[in-house]
Amino acid sequence: MRGAVVCGLLLVFAGWLAASPLHANVYGGYDPAQHPAERVLEEALTVYWGNVAREQNGVAPLRWNRQLTYASRWFSWDSTENRPSGFCGHQDTLGTWPSDRTRAFGYLGRSGAENAFCGYLAPKDAIDGWMESPGHRANLLDPNSREVGIGYYRRDSDGRGYIAQNFGVDPAFAPVIVANEALTTTSPTVPLYIYQSEEEQSFAGSSPATAMMIGEDICFGDATWQPFASQVSWTLSERPGWKTVYVKTRDRFGRTRVVSDTIYLGASLPLAELERMGPASRSATVTILALDSRGLPYVELSLGWLADDTFDSFTLWWGNGERVNDPDALGGTAYRLFPGDGESFAWVYDTAFYKNVPMVAYVRLKVNDNTSPEEVARFEVSGGGVTYGPLSIRGTDFDAPNVYQEFRLPFVFHDNADDPFLIFKFWRSGTADVYVDAVSIFTAPQPVTTPFVWRVPGGNYRGQGIWARFSDGATTFTEIVELPTTRPALNALPERVTVMASPGQPPRPFRLAVVEKCGPIAWRAEANQSWLQLTAGPTYVDIAFDIAALSPGTHTAVISLIPEDSSTMAAKVPVTLFLVEELFRVYQPVVISAR
Repeated sequence: MRGAVVCGLLLVFAGWLAASPLHANVYGGYDPAQHPAERVLEEALTVYWGNVAREQNGVAPLRWNRQLTYASRWFSWDSTENRPSGFCGHQDTLGTWPSDRTRAFGYLGRSGAENAFCGYLAPKDAIDGWMESPGHRANLLDPNSREVGIGYYRRDSDGRGYIAQNFGVDPAFAPVIVANEALTTTSPTVPLYIYQSEEEQSFAGSSPATAMMIGEDICFGDATWQPFASQVSWTLSERPGWKTVYVKTRDRFGRTRVVSDTIYLGASLPLAELERMGPASRSATVTILALDSRGLPYVELSLGWLADDTFDSFTLWWGNGERVNDPDALGGTAYRLFPGDGESFAWVYDTAFYKNVPMVAYVRLKVNDNTSPEEVARFEVSGGGVTYGPLSIRGTDFDAPNVYQEFRLPFVFHDNADDPFLIFKFWRSGTADVYVDAVSIFTAPQPVTTPFVWRVPGGNYRGQGIWARFSDGATTFTEIVELPTTRPALNALPERVTVMASPGQPPRPFRLAVVEKCGPIAWRAEANQSWLQLTAGPTYVDIAFDIAALSPGTHTAVISLIPEDSSTMAAKVPVTLFLVEELFRVYQPVVISAR
């Protein structure tokens, strides 16, 4: 139903605007995280109807985003409460613009395109109105967007309101969207749209996924790898409730990423939970559990940062060289520097990597002859005009011929406007063939602690797989391992127990199913009330009720499934017992149908 519209449709920003480094504290007066549930529902429905419009026009759906939504909410509040009646625009009362606001509220991708309605409309009406305006329609149907935020604000006293819609795309995030971001479904079979990772040539970039696995278990216990596909159908588990679908992708370098989306299976949406379950978000930190350091004191971390011979910036400057297919190389190719015409020299560079952060480069090389005690290769890093190395590598430094081996060189990419390049340089200086595979990049060594909280460089963690090396801080280091970021957990089914009884009719014994997520877990069961008697089995807890000492009324208790490992999440099951004076049986009449 169409509400009171203060103003007509607005002009919009057709392209992306440069983001300003503002702080969210500048945007005071309204906390977008404390938003009325009925407004959240309108926002979620607007996301869905916008995706329906995109589908009808052959465009992929958008993932609902929390940071874009917070920026949109604040602007809608500001446009309603701090502007005279009839305001229509995109500049807020602080003098800032959409890209300023989205950045300030934490969106670190590209943004700036904004649609708005200068008044209140119902979700479907807002989408229909934007689709009737060429500029708004172009924003809504832009295939370059991947995420969207919606901000509804409506003043109860007079019904005046504002709607803002912000679009974004974050190269660090390749979302999955369940059923066009529908809020609920009564059918367990739903369509998934899975975005492909962008091909980025930067050292902190990404590559298109080659494989994926899908599951409702974030540990993917029963999932198997399959070829990547953008559109698939998925059948949800049958039990009603919130369903989270996880997708894990893998690229040609073995780098992984986990994304997810939620939908409610059932007819009755728990509206109070929509804000928590709906939008995608980012994190500046990630907690890493159970570090097996293999006896080494330090850990070095990476989000799959690397430089490869296939990058456009990889250049042979002199000498002999060629790219070769190599199944032992990361990504399946390497660059062969071979003798003749003096030394061979090549480099690969970037300008967008993290600056002023101590890092370690691991160059992965092999030689066809490891017998020479003389130098066969050199490796050097130039970071914003500061040189690290060169690292001189002899033939005998390789443990075996034709086997890749890694060599370590710490560096910092200094912020230098006169020299904005991070360059990895490779020389072949002997008589052996030198194969340059890739350079993987890790943070400087940090002491191992468990759990380990990592503040991610750039502050934009969005489900990327975390690589680690353990080291002594100098010459000894492990190969790359991928770290688990999911805490093992116990789940109980059902999630709560409600029974009714009378003194003459005690409850029947009840069996609680125990589900161990992310590996086998040693656990015990406890109840905080003595009228509950528990017997634990391998995958269940039998509950018996001793009501002899209870008086009629409502009695509550909690059953706790407590893991022996304190880093594992426990499960708590509320139990409610209604004890009444007398229970009566009610029999339904038999219906006989004559044929």
